[in-house]
Amino acid sequence: MARIFMTHKVGDYDEWKKGYDADAERRQAAGLREAGHFHSTDDRNSFLIAWETEVSVEEATAMTTGMLNDPELAKVMEQAGVLEKPSFWVA
Repeated sequence: MARIFMTHKVGDYDEWKKGYDADAERRQAAGLREAGHFHSTDDRNSFLIAWETEVSVEEATAMTTGMLNDPELAKVMEQAGVLEKPSFWVA
């Protein structure tokens, strides 16, 4: 089992959340379960999401890298107001 931690910076959290929720099927199909969602104390538009998955750390890293390089997901993220490509790490 692996945990994926991803940081986001968005223009407007509420608008981003609508897009995130609408894209739940993609995460479900990838076997991701949200384990936590944490906002910065200084900026609500800067936050971290944690997901759990049953695959190994190596597989989770490859899957996340692939998802972040997917042009379709890039379009969804842009429309949702993501300001920069998220950073992630897997443990």
